[in-house]
Amino acid sequence: MNTATNPGDITQRIEFTRNLNHVINRIHATGNVDEIMLDVSKDICALFNADRLTIYVVGDDNVSLVSKVKTGLNSFKDLKLPIAEQSIAGFSAMNKKLLNIQDVYDEKELKQHSTHLRFLQEVDKRTGYRTKQMLVAPVLDGTSGELLGIIQVINNKAGVPFLPWVEDGVQELSQTIAVAFRQRQQTVAIKTKYDYLVADGAMSAAEFELASRTARRKGVDLEEVLTDEFQISSAALGGALAKFFGVPYEPHKADRIKPAELLRNLRREYVESSHWIPIEETQEGLMILTTDPERIQSSRVVNNIFPKNRLVYKVCSQREFKQCLDAFYSGKSSADATGAFPAADESSMDDLLSTLGGDEEEIGSISQEDVSAAADNELVKLVNKIIVDAYRMGASDIHVEPGPGKAKTQIRVRKDGSLLNYIEVPSSYRNALVTRIKIMCDLDISEKRRPQDGKIKFKKFGPLDIELRVATIPSQGGVEDIVMRILASGDPLPLEKMGFSER
Repeated sequence: MNTATNPGDITQRIEFTRNLNHVINRIHATGNVDEIMLDVSKDICALFNADRLTIYVVGDDNVSLVSKVKTGLNSFKDLKLPIAEQSIAGFSAMNKKLLNIQDVYDEKELKQHSTHLRFLQEVDKRTGYRTKQMLVAPVLDGTSGELLGIIQVINNKAGVPFLPWVEDGVQELSQTIAVAFRQRQQTVAIKTKYDYLVADGAMSAAEFELASRTARRKGVDLEEVLTDEFQISSAALGGALAKFFGVPYEPHKADRIKPAELLRNLRREYVESSHWIPIEETQEGLMILTTDPERIQSSRVVNNIFPKNRLVYKVCSQREFKQCLDAFYSGKSSADATGAFPAADESSMDDLLSTLGGDEEEIGSISQEDVSAAADNELVKLVNKIIVDAYRMGASDIHVEPGPGKAKTQIRVRKDGSLLNYIEVPSSYRNALVTRIKIMCDLDISEKRRPQDGKIKFKKFGPLDIELRVATIPSQGGVEDIVMRILASGDPLPLEKMGFSER
C-alpha cells in the first residue's frame, strides 16, 4: 500500500468515524435495502469518498447475489450475479472475505487472491465507465455467520486506493447492514394482502405508504396505483396475494378457451359482483379464479353451484380478473391489448350454445338428422355469428377443428398470424356444423373422404357483403377440418373503374 497518499492525520480519522456513525444511524432508520440505496447511498459514497455503491443481497436460491439498481423515481431493477469466483463480488461472497483492490483490471493483483478471479469488464465496455479501485465486504449475520449480502464501494474520487483503516469502517458498516436485514425480516408484520410486496422486497415500506396515500387521495383502488404508478408487475402482485391467501396464483392467459358449459347459468353481472368464476376443469378439479379466496371459500356459494366437483381455488389481481371476464363475456378488452378475442354480443353466443345442448351420442355418418340440424335456426345463427365476429375483429381465417369421438369441435380464428381460441361446440353438433358450412358453399355434403373447395357469398346468409373461400380436408377419426379464408366483397369491379385507357 502506498503510504505517501495517507496523511495519517488523526483529525481525518475522527471525521471519518463521526460520519460513519451518522450513516449507521440513518441505516437503522430505514426499512429495507431499497431505502438504503435510495436514501443513504449518497452518504455512504461521501463517507468513503467513492464514486459508486452497490449493495447485493443473497437471492432466494441461495446461489446468487441480487442487486437493486434504481431505474426511475420509485422503481428498481434487479441484477443477478452468481456466487462464484468468476467475479469480485461473487468471490467475496463465496469466501466471506474482504477485498481492497487497487485496480480491477490488473490481472496480477487479482491472481494474488485467486487464479479464477476476474473483473467483468462487459459493463464498463457497454457504458464507457472505468472501474478501478474497489472495496468489497461480505454482510454476515453476527450470530450464525450466514452470508446475507455484499457491500461494494467503487472508485476513490481521489484516484488512489482505499486506505487500510477505511477497511475497518466498511466492515463496521456491513455489520450494521446485517442487523438492519435481520430486524427487517423479523419485524415485517403481514396485516394486508399487499404487505408481502414489502416483505419480498418488491417495494419499500415508504413506497407502499406513498402508494396508499396516493390511492386515497385519488379515490382509486390501491392495485391500480401499484400497477400503473409504481410499476409493480402482475406476477409480483399475484405472488404477494398467493402468499397471503395460501392458494396458487393464476396469471391471465389470453388464449384460454372459454368454458361455455361452466358459464351456462352464470351471467357476467353475478360473477363480477361476487368476484369468482370457473375457468377450467383439470385433473385436480374445477379451477375457480377469484380475487378473494378466503371470502369465497367461507361463503360456500361455489360448493352449492358445483356440488359434484372438487374445487381448486386460484387467486389473481383485480385487473387480471376483469381481463378474464372481458375475454369470456363482453370482449371489452380488445385483442390488441390483451390478445383475447373481443367477441361482439358474447351473451348471445352463450344463449346459442345453451340452446344447442350438451354432448350426446352422435351418428358417425351424414344422416337426414344432420341435414335437418344444419338447417336449424339456432345452428344457422351460430355459424353466421362465428363469421361476423371473425370479420369484425379483423381475422383472416376461421378454423373449424372437430375432435374424434366425443371430443368437442374447436373454433379458432387467425389474426395477425396468430391463432386465437374462440369457442367450443358440443360434439353432437359436429356433423351438423360441417354440413351447414358445406351447404352454404354448395359442396357435396355426403363426401367426407376427399378434400373439397368452395366459396361462400355471405351476403345471401348474413348482414355482411363478404366472401369466404372454404377448404375441407378429412382428418383423423373420420371427421373433417374446415378452413375459411375471409375475403373482401365479391362484387366484380366494373370495367370503367379499372383505369384502362379507351384503347
